[in-house]
Amino acid sequence: MTRRSADAIAVLIRAGWNVHRPPYGYTTMTVTGAQSRRGTPRTRLTPDPTRAQVVQDVFYWRAVTGLSVEHITARLNTDHARYPPPGTHISWPPAAVEAMLTDIKYTGYQAAGTRDENSIFLPVEQWVLSDQPAHRALVTPALFWAAQDPVTSVRHDKEAR
Repeated sequence: MTRRSADAIAVLIRAGWNVHRPPYGYTTMTVTGAQSRRGTPRTRLTPDPTRAQVVQDVFYWRAVTGLSVEHITARLNTDHARYPPPGTHISWPPAAVEAMLTDIKYTGYQAAGTRDENSIFLPVEQWVLSDQPAHRALVTPALFWAAQDPVTSVRHDKEAR
């Protein structure tokens, strides 16, 4: 991506606009009267009524009960009606759970530049975040950060009762 393009995306992110596909648990809503220079409508994220609860469950299981990604994936795969898999998947892949647990957008902020070309987290100081919450959060920042370090949870890597 060129520096000019990255700068343009950063401006949109800081203003709270959605510039990528919505993450699992969200859908996009078009903002009337807001368009790009090309005439395409600008969008914001809004909770998906079916999938937002799944996101909240996943973060709870990881941060509070300390379940591993593998245990969370297995739990999600027990009931696809209650926990619909992402996209066109017929079951939950562990990579989808990992991606969910590390997406700061669930805290209500738009974000870009959180990872390098190898999908490794960049230092938080390098992230491009919206200046204020841009959409309804599905998890609190405290729950998000607790899910990043489940070792501090009450029960690390054990099945919930």
